[in-house]
Amino acid sequence: MDALVDTMIVTVLLIVPCGALTAAGVLLWRRWRSVDTAMIALGFAATVFGLASGLFATYRAHAVLSDLTSAPRAQRDTFFVVAHHHFPLATIGLLGIWAAAAGTLWHVRLHR
Repeated sequence: MDALVDTMIVTVLLIVPCGALTAAGVLLWRRWRSVDTAMIALGFAATVFGLASGLFATYRAHAVLSDLTSAPRAQRDTFFVVAHHHFPLATIGLLGIWAAAAGTLWHVRLHR
């Protein structure tokens, strides 16, 4: 249970700053309304989504591995969800942080 708690703490510590950066990106977009500011806001929002899905996948996998779900069907379903949906969702978060970084560099270059 210790590893699950540590994972949750680290994930929450990552979600909070990304959530704040998403809010800042939305405010920036409302002020300038350009593609680069939209990339910032949507990129950080995708990162928050990817991190939150990682937390969910970790919890579900831990539930299966700890035998918190007793029915074999539930275990197969949970493994299916974790195996088939976690990687694409985590990739969305990774692409989001890249989009936010590119949008930030683009915005700084235009408004310098």
